[in-house]
Amino acid sequence: MLLASPASLLALALLAAPPGAVEAPLLAGCEAASPHFELEAVPDERARVVCVSLHLPTTFQFNFPLVPESVDLQGRERFEDVSVGARSFTVVPPDDVVPGEVFRVVVRFADGATPESAVFLLVAHPALSPRRVEVFRRARPVASFQQEAAAATAETQRCQAEVGQLRAERTVPDGLRGMIASGLVGEEGIAVKALSTSVTRQKGNALALHGIRSSRAEGRVAVEVKLTNPGTRPWTAVGAVLRDARGEVLKLLPLWQPEPILPGPVPGRVVVEAQAEPTEAQGPYTLTLWGEDATRAVTLGDVTFP
Repeated sequence: MLLASPASLLALALLAAPPGAVEAPLLAGCEAASPHFELEAVPDERARVVCVSLHLPTTFQFNFPLVPESVDLQGRERFEDVSVGARSFTVVPPDDVVPGEVFRVVVRFADGATPESAVFLLVAHPALSPRRVEVFRRARPVASFQQEAAAATAETQRCQAEVGQLRAERTVPDGLRGMIASGLVGEEGIAVKALSTSVTRQKGNALALHGIRSSRAEGRVAVEVKLTNPGTRPWTAVGAVLRDARGEVLKLLPLWQPEPILPGPVPGRVVVEAQAEPTEAQGPYTLTLWGEDATRAVTLGDVTFP
């Protein structure tokens, strides 16, 4: 008798899960999740995980036609919007979505070839959701390989530049001397802007806003957020996103948090820093911070920079 592997058992458990079931462990893969999938020309019942977020549309684009009205989305009535096209469908998660909730969606293909269908698991995340998910089946266009190679090259160059910058910063002194040595202090100095009375707070934030201000230096912007923790467990930020009205995100540097924010009235600090030229980061942004399990998140809107 053949024994099922642990991975197979996990996949079967996920496929059998009811709509909206909470699978917090799946959230851990959202940061590294790829928005590109390739389906081999063989029957395949594996479920591909895609992270989705509140109010942010995610579009699945296929290189083949779908059977009309064949998109089967569990819990569809809860979604804010579901739009289906000949080769695509778009979903906007519901207002009451909880981080870690899982919604199973099945699509069926119209050409009669294998695989006849594909399964996706939509996992609710506070902020990490691709605007576009590309699904390739059987023959894959050369242009898609070129696009992926170009994206990988650009990401490698970005990482190399960041490593070089971090190495250079390790050799400079602390304090104002270090800022000057790093080239962060330009002709205009460092500008600071108070935001406590202008930002908007999303309903259901896990922590309460105590104060917030933004700053701009040479080639950098930053947001300093002070939060109080009304819960019963310490809170440490492990991820952040700064997203503008068009859905574009800034390239963030590593978060800085001196210590976990403890339950109680004493506020703690989190600083989010991003690379930005003087012509960038000019409009309002939405800042989302989340903790270790991604279920305790904070979202603040109308974040602007000097």
